[in-house]
Amino acid sequence: MNSTIVKFLKTAVSVAVAFLCFTVIILLAFYFYLSDGVEFKLDKSNQTLNSLTKRFELDFKETSSIYFKAREENIDAYITLEDVIIKRSGNILINSKNITLNTTLNFAKTVQFVFEIVLNNNTDLNLINPVSIKLQNPVYNLASINNQKAEIDRSERFFPVIIKAENGILFDGDIEIGQFDLILNLNQYSENPTIEKYKLRLKSSENFPLSYITKFFEDVESIGDLKEEVSFDITLEDANVNSFDLTQKLNGIIQIRNTTLRLKTFPVELKPEPIRRLDLDLNIINNIGQATLVGTVYNPKKNLGLQTEPNLQIGGTLNFEEISKPELNLIVNGYDIYFAKLENLNLNGITDLTVSIIGKNVLDLQGSLKIKKSNGFLVPLKDTEFETKHRVRNGYEKK
Repeated sequence: MNSTIVKFLKTAVSVAVAFLCFTVIILLAFYFYLSDGVEFKLDKSNQTLNSLTKRFELDFKETSSIYFKAREENIDAYITLEDVIIKRSGNILINSKNITLNTTLNFAKTVQFVFEIVLNNNTDLNLINPVSIKLQNPVYNLASINNQKAEIDRSERFFPVIIKAENGILFDGDIEIGQFDLILNLNQYSENPTIEKYKLRLKSSENFPLSYITKFFEDVESIGDLKEEVSFDITLEDANVNSFDLTQKLNGIIQIRNTTLRLKTFPVELKPEPIRRLDLDLNIINNIGQATLVGTVYNPKKNLGLQTEPNLQIGGTLNFEEISKPELNLIVNGYDIYFAKLENLNLNGITDLTVSIIGKNVLDLQGSLKIKKSNGFLVPLKDTEFETKHRVRNGYEKK
C-alpha cells in the first residue's frame, strides 16, 4: 500500500514538474518573442475588445494598435488609439486626434493578470503599474459631464493614472471657452477614480462670449456687447486635492474691454442702471488678484451719445483661496452717478460717491454720498454717510 502511494506521489510530482517546465518554456518563449517588440492591431470584432468599448462608450479607428516590448523582468505596453470618441450616456464627452496609453507591466504579474481575466473574468487592479495617458488635440465638452457623486472606498485596491492633454479645446454645449493644457493625477479604483492633483491652463478663444459667466452670478441680469473684447490666460492647480487645507493656486490675467453690465438688484433700494463701456483688468498672482474696473453708469435722462466719459472706477484686491467664493476688498469711486428709488422712479438724483466693499459671503458696504441734485423728494437730499450689508448668493448654495 505504501509502495503504491509512493509511486502515485512520484508520478504526480513528475507530471507537475513536466507541466511546470512546459509552462516555463512557453513563458520564456513568449518573453523572448516580445524582446524584439510586437505590435497588434486592435480588432474591434474581437468579443472581449468589443465588450470593453461598449462598456466604456469608446470608439476609435481600425488603425489603432497595441505594442509590447520585453525589458528585463518587465514588459512595456503602449496603446495608440486614433480618432478617439469617448461618450457618456450617449453624449460625446471627448474626441481626440489620438490618445496614447503606456505602462510597464511586471512579467509575472502580467501572466497572473491574463489568467485573472481568462479564468475568473476579473481584473486585479493591484497587478497594474502606473498608467500614463496622453491626449493630443482633444475636444472636451463640459455639458456632457455627469455630476453624480460616487462614494469611493479608499481601502480598495487602485492603480495610479497620469493624464496629459495638450492643445485641447474646451466647450460648454455650443460655447467655445478656449484652449487648454492639462496634467491630471488620478487613483483609479474598481469603479471610479479620485483626483489627487492637477494643473490646468486655460486661454480664451477669440469667440468667447462674456455673457457665459452670468450663470455664475445671480445678481447679474446680463453682461455683454457686440463690440466687446475678452481675453484671459489663467492657470489653476492643486498639489493635494484631498487635503483639508486650501491648496488651490490661481494665477493669470483677465482683460475685458467695451462691454455692458446690467444688474438684477442693487444692494440698496435703488434702480440698478447699466454700466456701459466697461473695462476690466485683473492680474492674479498666487490667488491674490489686483483689479481695476472703469465704466460709465448710464443716465436715462441724458442722451446716450453724450455719455462718453467714464464716471465709475473700482479698484482693489480679490482673494481667490476659495475659488468659488472670492474675498473682496474694493474701493468704488463715482461722480455724476444717476440714481432712482426702485419703488418710485420719480424720486431720483445725481450724486458723487465713495464706497468700500469688504467681505466674501456677506459684503460690508460703507461709504459716503455727496448729493448734487435730487428730484421729487419733499425735503432735498443732503450729503450722507451709510453702512449696509449685502448677501452674495453663490451659485452652488441653495436658495
